[in-house]
Amino acid sequence: MTAQAVVEQFIGHINAMETDAALALLADDVVYDNVPMPTLHGREAARAFLAQLPYDAAAWIVHAIAATGDTVLTERTDRFHVGSRWIEIRVMGAFVVREGRISHWRDYFDLQQFMAQLA
Repeated sequence: MTAQAVVEQFIGHINAMETDAALALLADDVVYDNVPMPTLHGREAARAFLAQLPYDAAAWIVHAIAATGDTVLTERTDRFHVGSRWIEIRVMGAFVVREGRISHWRDYFDLQQFMAQLA
């Protein structure tokens, strides 16, 4: 499977709320960096972070995707259903895929915009 296909499958699992399947595509020692927040290390740290987010549905819309070698870049709108409403943020994602798993996952977004929508 190509690096781009791995990332597309990962996003598909996120959108289907298949967290275990999505996490299975992360390397055990993944580096997960939500750039305005502290960097997380390891699949279990990523699992803990995702588990504490207060959403019951997700719709990550990929506007553009580009891959070169093991690096995949995504321009997305990440939508989350929280309570009775959808919140969304624009995201630039950078993924590195090694041996069929995501070894680095970086998302760049405006944290203040996200937090204001949660309030």
